[in-house]
Amino acid sequence: MSKLAIRIATTVLLGAASVSLVGCSKQQETTSAPRPALSVTVATVATHPMQRSVAVSGSVAAWQEIPVGAEVNGLAIEDVLVDEGDKVKKGQLLAKLNDTVLRAQLSQQEANVDAARAAFVQAQADLKRSQDLRKKGVVSAQAQDSARAGAQTAAATLMARQGALEETQARLDQTRITAPANGYISSRSAVIGQIVSAGTELFRIVRDSQLELQADVPETQLPELRAGFKAKVTADGIKPVEGTIRLVSPSVDARTRLGKVYVTLPKDAGFRPGMFARATIKAAPIDGIVVPQESIAYRDGKSGVFVVDAENQVSFREVETGARQGDQAEILSGLKPGEEVVVKGAGLLEDGDVVQIVSQEARNNHSSLTD
Repeated sequence: MSKLAIRIATTVLLGAASVSLVGCSKQQETTSAPRPALSVTVATVATHPMQRSVAVSGSVAAWQEIPVGAEVNGLAIEDVLVDEGDKVKKGQLLAKLNDTVLRAQLSQQEANVDAARAAFVQAQADLKRSQDLRKKGVVSAQAQDSARAGAQTAAATLMARQGALEETQARLDQTRITAPANGYISSRSAVIGQIVSAGTELFRIVRDSQLELQADVPETQLPELRAGFKAKVTADGIKPVEGTIRLVSPSVDARTRLGKVYVTLPKDAGFRPGMFARATIKAAPIDGIVVPQESIAYRDGKSGVFVVDAENQVSFREVETGARQGDQAEILSGLKPGEEVVVKGAGLLEDGDVVQIVSQEARNNHSSLTD
């Protein structure tokens, strides 16, 4: 090969090597170039009052269930005038006991009272006459004392017989079993011909026809509930209604760690004692850490947010979310007030990206909890 050919070949090889090196250099520069900063909006983590809901369940029961029984012994039921489910008013006759013997006793005692009253009037007249004659010196002091004693004895006899008459009248009144309050009959055990004893229960009345839900509440949620709070109550086959908390139990079962909440139900809503029902109670608002719902992103099935540091670099941080209120999401753990999180553009980020902040998100402080 001539020297000219060798020189030409060397020049070609050097040129090719130079082109190759330039190409590698450009490829390396392209690979190591940082990703362009994404434009995002951010929001500052803050605290706001959060409306909470407490879900409870329990049994429907009477607000007050009044037992109605007999107050006399040994009398038979003569008539029963109401049945289970009947509405009654205070003083309404429910059942009647046989009062034949008591009426006979009452007639006899009325006669005894009349006789005692006549004797009392005669004794009073004798005492007056004795006092007048004593002033004239016609009768002795002993006779006057005797007349006075006779008048006192007659008065005592009259009072005793009047007391016996009133007792018999009271026993006669007790043969009429009446309703002690307005309401409806929840149970009836009275049967015609039944011989009753004092204290025998014959009926039970749901006072004022008022039912309530007696629901179990975990002890950790009891402090969030107050008397007067509203509750949405549902049961199978019953249209949802709004109830009101009447009472929150002041004690907790030491075994189950559950307390009781008593929710007054609307009348004639279709509920019956013993039914199972559920309720959602709007609890007292508490301050919670919130972020815009749009800032919540999901990576590998986990919820989190992209937190922005002082150099505008983001890092993905897992969070535990709670209630939703308007366009805000409650954060139960993972964030603290004052930190900044990405809102718009969060779904396009990766851990470690650098961002360009274009605006600060405004907050809506007046949103309400959706039902």
